[in-house]
Amino acid sequence: MNSMTRTKKFGIGAALVAAAVVVFGGATLSNSYFSDGDTARVDINTATLSLGVSDADNSGTIDLDFNNLAPQQLISQSFTVRNDGTIPGYVKIGSNFSNSTPANPALNYNELRVAVGTVAGQTPLTPVTQLPASWDLGVLQPGESKTFVFDVKLGGSAGNEWQGQSFGGNIPVTLTQQP
Repeated sequence: MNSMTRTKKFGIGAALVAAAVVVFGGATLSNSYFSDGDTARVDINTATLSLGVSDADNSGTIDLDFNNLAPQQLISQSFTVRNDGTIPGYVKIGSNFSNSTPANPALNYNELRVAVGTVAGQTPLTPVTQLPASWDLGVLQPGESKTFVFDVKLGGSAGNEWQGQSFGGNIPVTLTQQP
């Protein structure tokens, strides 16, 4: 019986060792570790591009009237553009006079000259018949404002045919996202 007890004891001991290996060895084989978790809030907000404009009367619009223009006379009016958005943008003012007063074929429109600049009378004047598609007024940063001057001059060769005439219309002012 001695050998049986010994075998029984050995079997029980081996079973205990095997159980310990399974319990403790299995824990290390499964790569167990502590962990914790939480959530993160994600907000995605798009930028805004918003153009604000005003003229001398601060009406929120640009309404420039050049009245009683005579030959050799320069009339200047200022206007302000403002970036009310959150990203930089390029400002342009178009030169295509939409909704313009019908042209008078008797007039030499090369006599009517305009310019857009930052100081009255300092920007070279261009005949309305040769205007660029638009004037690039530069970049406006968010919250930035710039004041520009629109100059109009009737040339010295303009004669009586120019008396009582009117020419005007709507020109677009745009703010475009800076790439």
